[in-house]
Amino acid sequence: MHMKLCRYAIVLLLVAAMVVSCAPAATPTPVPQPTKAQAQPTAAPPTTVPPTAAPTAKPQPPIKIGMLNDVSAGLVTYAVMAQRGFELGLDYATKGTRKVAGRDIQLIIKDDEGKADVAVTRARELIEKDGADILTGLQSSAVALAAMAVPKEYKKLLVITTAAADQITGANFNRYTFRTGSTAYQDALAGAKFAARTLGKKFVYFAPDNAWGKDQIAAWKKLVEAEGATSLAEIVAPADTTDFTPYLQKVLAANGEVLFIAWAGVGGVQLFQQCQDLGVTAKMKVTTGIVDNAALAATGTAMIGFKGMQKYHYTFPKNPVNDWLVAEHQKRYNAPPDLFTDTAFAAAQAIVAALEKSGGNTDAEVLIPILEGMCWDAPKGQMCFRKEDHQALQPMYAAEVTKGPDGKPLPVKVAEISKEDTAPPITVPKQ
Repeated sequence: MHMKLCRYAIVLLLVAAMVVSCAPAATPTPVPQPTKAQAQPTAAPPTTVPPTAAPTAKPQPPIKIGMLNDVSAGLVTYAVMAQRGFELGLDYATKGTRKVAGRDIQLIIKDDEGKADVAVTRARELIEKDGADILTGLQSSAVALAAMAVPKEYKKLLVITTAAADQITGANFNRYTFRTGSTAYQDALAGAKFAARTLGKKFVYFAPDNAWGKDQIAAWKKLVEAEGATSLAEIVAPADTTDFTPYLQKVLAANGEVLFIAWAGVGGVQLFQQCQDLGVTAKMKVTTGIVDNAALAATGTAMIGFKGMQKYHYTFPKNPVNDWLVAEHQKRYNAPPDLFTDTAFAAAQAIVAALEKSGGNTDAEVLIPILEGMCWDAPKGQMCFRKEDHQALQPMYAAEVTKGPDGKPLPVKVAEISKEDTAPPITVPKQ
């Protein structure tokens, strides 16, 4: 039985082999021929294999500007002006993009607390921790004189917006510091000659007991005495004074014809009100730097009739830059720009202009020669950084405080003094 099965299986295998051998041959699948007329193979459709993208330029890091402001101390009002002015200046100079040479501009603000040691610490933080490329701001002269050593150490550019002590661009000059704010001497050139020629010849001086106050007195003395006036007394008080009675009694005792007052920050309103209350304004002509908008309004009628120097008032300059500043400031803050808004605005303009010329290079060694001698159209008119001391030469004003239509004190421009006529002497130490 087993042998029969084996024979049967062999027969079946032979039959199957014959069937296969008699079947027609399978047609082979044709192989595609290469396209003739092409040296390179046809690119695959983009939807199948995307072409390799061209390498894109690496995004540039932002330009970081560190701003030191007296956010929480006696000059906070000026700090607000500086911040608003600087930000508006950035927007004006970059046409609202906050970009220059393809790089974003990032503003980092730190509070110097009105203290020199804090300002030094914050300046280091801005450079070391925050990566600031450029520094700006500074309201207090004493604070600025200390802080300006830090960017010098790190070879970073510093543009001071507000602090006015002559030493900043004089005896303490360093090549990394520029200033758009006016100096004490520029202020005096705008007011002292006018006062000596029109108000009287016997002068008494009153100022805060700090670097800026002493610079103001020194500049005024020199200028009024050159006009034939006599200096009778120099009286100083702590910068945080609010009761001026003992100091104003000394003023009255000096028996002068003209009282020059230099004051900034805390106590200004009380000072001018007490001048009125104690009879100083009835006995003497008073000349001073006309104060900021809020302080002037707060004095009531105490300053009406005062004649003196005015750094800036939004109604004085007539030019497109100031028109833009006034309109935009009013739009954003529902108030006009103030006493130090314009010089912070001008600082931002200058920095952006220098960065445009450098192609976005923030190296101080590149920016310094660009800024030296540079002129630009600022809110007050043309400003120029003097090469020798990096001080911005600028127009200044003589003004009188009048009673406005609403009964409130209103400064009226008496004269505009050109940047050439208010250029301070160059007092940089010889190297």
